[in-house]
Amino acid sequence: MTLRQAFFQLGMTEVDKPLRELNEKEEFSALVNWALNKLPPFQSMDLRKKVNGEIYQTPIHKSGRQLVVGKPVFRASHPGTILYNWPKEMKYELLDVDTIATSVIRADIVNAAKIEGRLLTEQQIAEKENPQMNWDNQIQKESLQIKLVKTERNCWDVVLTEEERNLLGEFLDI
Repeated sequence: MTLRQAFFQLGMTEVDKPLRELNEKEEFSALVNWALNKLPPFQSMDLRKKVNGEIYQTPIHKSGRQLVVGKPVFRASHPGTILYNWPKEMKYELLDVDTIATSVIRADIVNAAKIEGRLLTEQQIAEKENPQMNWDNQIQKESLQIKLVKTERNCWDVVLTEEERNLLGEFLDI
């Protein structure tokens, strides 16, 4: 057994416990452990720590097999601020870089609302997180299906509707 294997779970009391239910010390330990053992090479994450009621954030970047920790930056000091806003059933084994980044953004949204004296629902947090989405229309449009037509040369041509052509034209700015 290597030293790394021996200390792999150090600081983590319950791996199967949702991250929302962890206290700050357990959450910090889980994220540091995840950064050391599971952060993909050439990716980065933000690690937050509360010190004397003030939140500090530092980037952690994995370059190859080496972790590079950036300078801690002050983020907030309002009472009741949170470090992360995890999805309800998020567990250690399901963590990834995108989930950590999203939970940091969501925590910033919640903290900004707390400073203004407001409490936000999950729906309101989602609206602020993704303002470009139409949250009033709860019915999700089905994604446009690409139609393929076989040609005489045994090739496949993509057939687009007028709506799809317009969308592509807007996207490509033609």
